[in-house]
Amino acid sequence: MTKSQAKKLFEKYNPAAGVVRCPAGRAKMRKPLDLYAKAAVNLYGIIRRDEFAEIFNSQNDEQTNAGEVYTILLPNVLKTPWYGFYKEYIVHYAILENFDWADNLEQLQAGKPRYVPPKKEFLEYEWELYDDNPYWRKFSEFMWNAFAGKNNILDAFDEIKISATRTRGIRELGVIMQKYNLAFADQKQTQDFFDSLTLAMNNARVWENKGHTPEELIKLTARTAPQEPFFNAPRKTEPNQPCPCGSGRKYKKCCALIGKGGMAQLSPDECKLFYETWYNLLYFVNQKYKILTIKGPPLLLASQSDTLLHKIREKLWANPAMISELLNSSDSFSDDEVSLLRSWEKSRIRGKFLLVKYEPEYAVLMQMETGGTPRLYAVKGLTKSIAEVMQRRLPVMLETVLLPFKDKIVYDCYIASHDMVFGGGIQGEIEKEFAILMKEYGLTAKL
Repeated sequence: MTKSQAKKLFEKYNPAAGVVRCPAGRAKMRKPLDLYAKAAVNLYGIIRRDEFAEIFNSQNDEQTNAGEVYTILLPNVLKTPWYGFYKEYIVHYAILENFDWADNLEQLQAGKPRYVPPKKEFLEYEWELYDDNPYWRKFSEFMWNAFAGKNNILDAFDEIKISATRTRGIRELGVIMQKYNLAFADQKQTQDFFDSLTLAMNNARVWENKGHTPEELIKLTARTAPQEPFFNAPRKTEPNQPCPCGSGRKYKKCCALIGKGGMAQLSPDECKLFYETWYNLLYFVNQKYKILTIKGPPLLLASQSDTLLHKIREKLWANPAMISELLNSSDSFSDDEVSLLRSWEKSRIRGKFLLVKYEPEYAVLMQMETGGTPRLYAVKGLTKSIAEVMQRRLPVMLETVLLPFKDKIVYDCYIASHDMVFGGGIQGEIEKEFAILMKEYGLTAKL
């Protein structure tokens, strides 16, 4: 949306001609409604006028309605627009520059419960910098220590915080880091940075969540429905579109060739062995924890929702000794299945990785761990190459569990990807780290 388009929309919903004399005896409402409006847009980004009136009425003896809110607050909007009106909403001043943001935020908030603190705390949000999240302070301290001597660290922190709370995650993190010339000293500092930032984000009040923190929303959602893990959503790129990996080539001449080649994933026979072994294992874990009610062969699990299978998977990796329990409870497994199960119990790597490169026979994952020396892993896809599954611009931060598969490395069906864009500065650091690890340790292709 251009500035002129935004200006026209602002004038449409906030017309100077709409200002009328305040109804008799209601001028006293202007100050409290103004305080509530500032607090509401700072906390939620947008809010319907009727919902705003409901919150105000629930916390005050004096009552109002959506129409009166518009009449009383319109002069304030035209004088100093900390907020404004758009359709039936009150919106934050940042949205006045691009009302597309309001439409998008409306969709993202749909169906979610609203966080409404008691009056005293609600009005604390009238101050834009108010925050009840102690982890932002810890993240700020980390940045001051990690980037000591750099200019404008506070500005960088503020931009990262705004990106994390007002928009969807930290897509612009790399751009912000590059803008302020902030580079990580080593792998450990990189990992500590993301650990500290993730903790702050999980406890941050987010516009998209109607003021709830991600942690709070997970707990609230879990009461009525299973929490959806953040799986990589299926994507489809047309052959003549730019390749999602960021190479600049067309998809059909880049990552599509990896998928078509068939070398970057398991063969059909290998897939059959993997999934039969995997579902037998999940079936056993499910019998122990009763997450799913299912009768029939283990392969029936393939028809179940990813959400519930993910819960079973979490129980397994919380107690991998269940693999030995399974083997001790049955002698019906083939030698190949026994060998696979033993290797999964003994040699697996769970953690955060950077997907940094696609090759014709594998994808390269860089380990992001604080303990020990990180490694580069050559990882095969299962039924599809990882390039075809992900279809994302490289590098991609993700979480998964790497498993041995004979003389190969695969993953355990689940990849959770983090939605962020790395700017040129961070990409340069990643490429530098990649070159160092490749030179010193080479590529690990077998666990």
